[in-house]
Amino acid sequence: MNTTWLAARLLGWGLLGGALIGACGGLHALERGTTGLGVAYVSGGVDQAERAELLQDKGRYSVWLTTAARRSGAYLADVQVRVLDLRTRQPVMEGTMDGPWLFMDLPAGHYEIQASYRETPDGTPQHQRRTLRLGPREHRRIVVYFDTPDLVGSDQDDAKR
Repeated sequence: MNTTWLAARLLGWGLLGGALIGACGGLHALERGTTGLGVAYVSGGVDQAERAELLQDKGRYSVWLTTAARRSGAYLADVQVRVLDLRTRQPVMEGTMDGPWLFMDLPAGHYEIQASYRETPDGTPQHQRRTLRLGPREHRRIVVYFDTPDLVGSDQDDAKR
Protein backbone atom coordinates (compact mmCIF):
# COMPACT_ATOMS: atom_id res chain seq x y z
CA MET A 1 0.00 0.00 0.00
CA ASN A 2 1.28 3.49 -0.81
CA THR A 3 2.01 5.08 2.59
CA THR A 4 2.22 8.58 1.09
CA TRP A 5 -1.32 8.28 -0.27
CA LEU A 6 -2.56 6.91 3.06
CA ALA A 7 -0.84 9.67 5.06
CA ALA A 8 -2.32 12.37 2.84
CA ARG A 9 -5.83 10.88 3.09
CA LEU A 10 -5.67 10.47 6.87
CA LEU A 11 -4.42 14.04 7.29
CA GLY A 12 -7.08 15.39 4.92
CA TRP A 13 -9.93 13.59 6.71
CA GLY A 14 -8.64 14.77 10.06
CA LEU A 15 -8.45 18.40 8.92
CA LEU A 16 -11.92 18.16 7.38
CA GLY A 17 -13.33 16.79 10.63
CA GLY A 18 -11.75 19.64 12.60
CA ALA A 19 -13.21 22.21 10.21
CA LEU A 20 -16.67 20.67 10.50
CA ILE A 21 -16.54 20.68 14.29
CA GLY A 22 -15.62 24.36 14.28
CA ALA A 23 -18.26 25.28 11.71
CA CYS A 24 -21.08 23.30 13.28
CA GLY A 25 -20.73 24.42 16.84
CA GLY A 26 -18.11 27.12 17.02
CA LEU A 27 -16.20 24.76 19.31
CA HIS A 28 -12.61 25.47 20.17
CA ALA A 29 -10.61 22.66 18.57
CA LEU A 30 -7.04 22.24 17.45
CA GLU A 31 -6.33 19.70 14.76
CA ARG A 32 -4.04 17.02 16.23
CA GLY A 33 -2.89 13.82 14.63
CA THR A 34 -0.15 11.58 13.38
CA THR A 35 0.60 10.98 9.71
CA GLY A 36 0.83 7.47 8.31
CA LEU A 37 4.61 7.82 8.58
CA GLY A 38 4.46 8.55 12.32
CA VAL A 39 4.91 12.35 12.31
CA ALA A 40 2.88 13.90 15.13
CA TYR A 41 1.41 17.33 14.37
CA VAL A 42 -0.98 19.96 15.65
CA SER A 43 -2.47 22.83 13.63
CA GLY A 44 -4.55 25.83 14.61
CA GLY A 45 -4.07 29.16 16.33
CA VAL A 46 -7.16 30.87 14.96
CA ASP A 47 -8.18 32.44 18.27
CA GLN A 48 -6.47 33.43 21.49
CA ALA A 49 -7.45 30.23 23.33
CA GLU A 50 -5.99 28.04 20.57
CA ARG A 51 -2.78 30.08 20.52
CA ALA A 52 -2.38 29.70 24.29
CA GLU A 53 -2.91 25.93 24.08
CA LEU A 54 -0.43 25.62 21.22
CA LEU A 55 2.21 27.60 23.08
CA GLN A 56 1.87 25.26 26.06
CA ASP A 57 2.53 22.22 23.85
CA LYS A 58 5.16 23.60 21.48
CA GLY A 59 8.09 21.98 23.33
CA ARG A 60 6.78 18.56 22.21
CA TYR A 61 7.36 19.45 18.54
CA SER A 62 10.62 19.96 16.67
CA VAL A 63 9.33 22.33 13.95
CA TRP A 64 7.06 25.34 14.44
CA LEU A 65 5.69 26.70 11.15
CA THR A 66 3.84 30.04 11.04
CA THR A 67 2.18 31.59 7.97
CA ALA A 68 1.57 35.33 7.65
CA ALA A 69 0.93 38.19 5.23
CA ARG A 70 4.18 39.86 4.20
CA ARG A 71 3.12 43.50 4.61
CA SER A 72 0.78 43.45 7.59
CA GLY A 73 1.99 40.37 9.47
CA ALA A 74 -1.60 39.06 9.67
CA TYR A 75 -1.74 35.35 10.37
CA LEU A 76 -2.96 33.20 7.47
CA ALA A 77 -4.87 29.90 7.58
CA ASP A 78 -5.78 27.48 4.78
CA VAL A 79 -2.19 27.24 3.54
CA GLN A 80 -1.37 24.00 1.73
CA VAL A 81 1.78 22.40 3.18
CA ARG A 82 3.92 19.55 1.93
CA VAL A 83 7.06 18.39 3.73
CA LEU A 84 9.57 16.29 1.79
CA ASP A 85 12.39 14.23 3.25
CA LEU A 86 15.23 15.36 0.97
CA ARG A 87 17.15 12.10 1.48
CA THR A 88 14.32 9.93 0.12
CA ARG A 89 12.40 12.64 -1.84
CA GLN A 90 9.24 11.25 -0.22
CA PRO A 91 6.58 13.41 1.46
CA VAL A 92 6.37 12.91 5.23
CA MET A 93 3.39 15.23 5.62
CA GLU A 94 0.79 16.87 3.35
CA GLY A 95 -2.32 18.86 4.14
CA THR A 96 -4.04 22.18 4.69
CA MET A 97 -3.24 24.17 7.80
CA ASP A 98 -6.21 24.59 10.14
CA GLY A 99 -4.85 27.94 11.34
CA PRO A 100 -1.68 30.00 11.06
CA TRP A 101 0.43 27.59 13.12
CA LEU A 102 1.53 24.06 12.34
CA PHE A 103 3.76 22.23 14.81
CA MET A 104 5.37 18.98 13.64
CA ASP A 105 7.58 16.47 15.42
CA LEU A 106 9.97 15.72 12.58
CA PRO A 107 12.94 13.46 13.29
CA ALA A 108 16.48 14.71 12.65
CA GLY A 109 17.04 15.05 8.91
CA HIS A 110 17.05 17.34 5.89
CA TYR A 111 13.65 18.56 4.65
CA GLU A 112 12.01 20.83 2.14
CA ILE A 113 8.85 22.61 3.26
CA GLN A 114 6.58 23.64 0.40
CA ALA A 115 3.73 26.05 1.18
CA SER A 116 1.04 27.34 -1.19
CA TYR A 117 -1.53 30.06 -0.59
CA ARG A 118 -4.39 30.71 -3.02
CA GLU A 119 -6.20 33.74 -1.56
CA THR A 120 -4.17 36.40 -3.34
CA PRO A 121 -5.31 39.69 -4.90
CA ASP A 122 -5.12 38.38 -8.47
CA GLY A 123 -6.17 34.81 -7.66
CA THR A 124 -2.82 33.34 -8.68
CA PRO A 125 -1.51 30.84 -6.12
CA GLN A 126 1.77 31.73 -4.42
CA HIS A 127 4.33 29.06 -3.62
CA GLN A 128 7.14 29.23 -1.10
CA ARG A 129 9.89 26.72 -0.36
CA ARG A 130 12.19 26.47 2.63
CA THR A 131 14.90 23.94 3.34
CA LEU A 132 15.47 22.75 6.85
CA ARG A 133 18.33 20.78 8.36
CA LEU A 134 17.20 19.46 11.72
CA GLY A 135 19.57 17.90 14.23
CA PRO A 136 18.70 15.56 17.10
CA ARG A 137 16.66 17.28 19.86
CA GLU A 138 16.64 20.57 17.89
CA HIS A 139 13.66 22.91 17.66
CA ARG A 140 13.25 25.20 14.64
CA ARG A 141 10.83 28.02 13.92
CA ILE A 142 9.97 28.82 10.31
CA VAL A 143 7.85 31.77 9.18
CA VAL A 144 6.53 31.75 5.63
CA TYR A 145 5.23 35.06 4.28
CA PHE A 146 2.85 35.54 1.36
CA ASP A 147 1.96 38.71 -0.56
CA THR A 148 -1.66 39.35 0.37
CA PRO A 149 -3.61 42.41 1.55
CA ASP A 150 -4.84 40.63 4.72
CA LEU A 151 -4.91 42.94 7.71
CA VAL A 152 -3.91 42.32 11.29
CA GLY A 153 -6.84 41.95 13.66
CA SER A 154 -6.52 42.55 17.37
CA ASP A 155 -7.28 40.05 20.10
CA GLN A 156 -9.99 42.51 21.16
CA ASP A 157 -11.70 41.91 17.79
CA ASP A 158 -11.63 38.16 18.48
CA ALA A 159 -13.29 38.68 21.86
CA LYS A 160 -16.13 40.72 20.34
CA ARG A 161 -17.16 37.99 17.86
